[in-house]
Amino acid sequence: MRRFVIYFAWLLAAAWALSSDYVFKTVQVLPIESYPARATVGAVTIAADPYATDERSYTAFDVKDLNSHGYFPVHIIIQNSSPNFVTIRTRNILLETGAGQKLYTTSATIVVQDVIKAGFVSKLPKMKSHDPSTSTRTGSPLLDFTGKELTNRQVEPGTVSDGFIFFYTPEPKKNLFAGSKLFIPELVDEGTRKAVGPFSIALDPATPAAANK
Repeated sequence: MRRFVIYFAWLLAAAWALSSDYVFKTVQVLPIESYPARATVGAVTIAADPYATDERSYTAFDVKDLNSHGYFPVHIIIQNSSPNFVTIRTRNILLETGAGQKLYTTSATIVVQDVIKAGFVSKLPKMKSHDPSTSTRTGSPLLDFTGKELTNRQVEPGTVSDGFIFFYTPEPKKNLFAGSKLFIPELVDEGTRKAVGPFSIALDPATPAAANK
């Protein structure tokens, strides 16, 4: 227990040390129809926006070479057009790669731990940006990653909810998303207690051709 406390304290200290150099970035949520990789079951549509390159991931997280270190983010957007709350549980979200490998998500906390160990958080100078999709607020990478992470939640009727999930591969030079499918377990309609789903989303339509080379 003491070892865990010491390790956690070290993690917080390291995150605090990096916070002065870390910039929070705002990720825009587009209309659900704008995302080519999506699936609809009943009155619920889920879209998946894979971040297949370091450059794309850097638009969401102030970390260079995130994909090159094996971490591939996917932005999940959930539109609930039903009259009831729906609940999503993220534990069993699964990515099946083009090679048939099945991967479960990696928590944002684990991602940040590796970011801190590797020391590849970017240290760009702070400057004002006229791009409304980018924020220049400084802060903790741990707070940013966990704050953007898709977690178990209820989605209100007539609203959109979003968040990121992360997959790890020991072969980062290969595009993890090429030929891959994302499987999201059944959601629960809280009004009827009936299942909605599951959802199967092919990621190829949302993966740039250049990322597949």
